[in-house]
Amino acid sequence: MKSWKQFKIWFCYGLLCLVWVFFPVSLAFAKTVDRIIAKVNEVIITQSELEERTVVKMMSLQKANVQPMPTRKMVMDEELKRMIEERLLIDAGKKLGLKVDEASVTKAIDEIKRTNGLNNGDLEKMLQAESKSLEDYKNKIRDQILISRVVGYEVRKRATVSGEEIEAYYNQHLKDYWVLGKLKLRHILFLMDDKLSEGDRLIKWQKARLALKKIHSGVDFVAVAKEFSEDISASTGGDLGEIERGKMVPEFEKAAFLLKEGEVSGLVETPYGLHIIKVDKIYPGQTLPLDKVKAQIENRLKDQKLKGEYEKYLLELTQKAFIENKISASSQPAVGNAKKTTPVKTLKPALNRGDMVAEVSPSPNQMDSSRELAREQKFSKYQTYEDKLRLYKQLRDNNKISEGEYQNKKQELLSQF
Repeated sequence: MKSWKQFKIWFCYGLLCLVWVFFPVSLAFAKTVDRIIAKVNEVIITQSELEERTVVKMMSLQKANVQPMPTRKMVMDEELKRMIEERLLIDAGKKLGLKVDEASVTKAIDEIKRTNGLNNGDLEKMLQAESKSLEDYKNKIRDQILISRVVGYEVRKRATVSGEEIEAYYNQHLKDYWVLGKLKLRHILFLMDDKLSEGDRLIKWQKARLALKKIHSGVDFVAVAKEFSEDISASTGGDLGEIERGKMVPEFEKAAFLLKEGEVSGLVETPYGLHIIKVDKIYPGQTLPLDKVKAQIENRLKDQKLKGEYEKYLLELTQKAFIENKISASSQPAVGNAKKTTPVKTLKPALNRGDMVAEVSPSPNQMDSSRELAREQKFSKYQTYEDKLRLYKQLRDNNKISEGEYQNKKQELLSQF
């Protein structure tokens, strides 16, 4: 997993299951010869399952216009890795005794329908078009919810953040919590544009000077704004609210930030026209106090820790599991309970004399070849099952059996191992 954010998106229940329905992918690999490509504890992963995931992912990346576009091999390796991780987490959830009730599944499906604007029956029609049943879909949703709960139960409790860590982060990132100064402003606007005649412009200047004169004579700014301003803020006495630096046109901002609290400007010309500006209150720039940003920092640190703790947890599950990956060149069969062996020198009788001589262990290349041969021999026992898998897949692709029946038959095969 490349990042914790990717993990959260990936495990947002229903996301994977949703694209499984919305992308009609079965035709894209109808001629794929099904075979077993991996085994996680007591569950097999087949070529057709991986093909489905790969096609959907490729479509998703193309739609998002991801650049550079990863190769199909890269996507396939990543999806197989994710399928193995999913299986480990589902098994962990079952061992923990976590259950997902029907109400949770129904709620998730209703949310998916609502988010995607689906009416009653739309989802079922999509599933039928792909020869998949609603029960199959519910099971996928149930697995995603279970995965989410496993991570919440096992990982989140490890990612605690202390007050000392929060304070240390705050002190190291003070510049991130600096807020620019703000002004609470009012203005009176006389609109002027390039289309205005010289005579009309002169009239606007005369009105602006009259308004300014009234303010200087003691007439309340609010009353003058309501009488003269041509801005929509006239009804509220020219109230512009609180405005930060960088949010105003340069001429207006320069004049406004030169004023003291309660002070009124002269006539200020901008591309919009003539302004009379008043500063009601000045909010100087400052660093936000810790209590204002504590929750934000805590969430950020938790997010960082969650990534690391999630990876540690997956490693723990991997070390305890039996995993065989037939298509990844970099992977080797892993049995959590098996002891790791290292090449050592062994002694055996010499051919022509009674003393003992050292036998050097095989070279790394020889050992790699031996491992590969052993792995192929281990998988060879699956061939008869793969013949049946091919048949079942053909039946499914030709709509002779449903997706649910196909999955059940695969599990029946597995139980014969």
